[in-house]
Amino acid sequence: MKAILFSSDFTGLDETRELEELVGKPAKKIRFAVINEAVAVEHGDNSFFVDGMHFLKHRFGGFELVNLLALPLDKVQERISEADAIFCFGGNTEYLKTVFDKTGFSEILPELLKEKVWCGSSAGSMILGKMVSAEWQRQVFGEFDDWGVGRYLELLDFSILPHLRGGNLMADEKDVVVFDISRNVDWDVYTLSDWSAVVVDGEDVKVVGKYWARLRNGEILEQNKEEK
Repeated sequence: MKAILFSSDFTGLDETRELEELVGKPAKKIRFAVINEAVAVEHGDNSFFVDGMHFLKHRFGGFELVNLLALPLDKVQERISEADAIFCFGGNTEYLKTVFDKTGFSEILPELLKEKVWCGSSAGSMILGKMVSAEWQRQVFGEFDDWGVGRYLELLDFSILPHLRGGNLMADEKDVVVFDISRNVDWDVYTLSDWSAVVVDGEDVKVVGKYWARLRNGEILEQNKEEK
């Protein structure tokens, strides 16, 4: 599997280089199948989606919106087969998982990822890995709608927690909760700032950008700490 898992987007990274290496094409030749269902139930300012689409339009070779709820599964497969990469935007991760399950996308995605690179933003990154307690989301971001989801796709053996202070977690009392979260699971937890991303290339996993940390059992194993 090949994936680049953003907290937010390409901000703070080396532009498009990481994705170009994963896909094996220059940016202007990379075409996306875009999944945007996670945005559908988000209340408030959704301008991040417009900003993201603007970036894709001007930096890459084009994109097509693939609406999982509007299209039959065979058409979803057909349209994704014509793309180089799948870009899944952020929003409500739990709702996104219900859409994946309801439409059958959860079942076909592992096969699609044998050929296509996955680009996730926030919820689009979280859903590929393991789910941790929703309590951290409530403490950091406030209340959110509960869709009765007990697990994410678990195609990766770690968790992504976006929109945090990364390596400088102790500087924000809301972010300290992630240490307790990592004590309650037996896998790695990546805490990402909006200037970092996890890159997966087969068995190779690395973090690019700045202000991130990898935790396990309440301890920081790796970090890129913001210097004061």
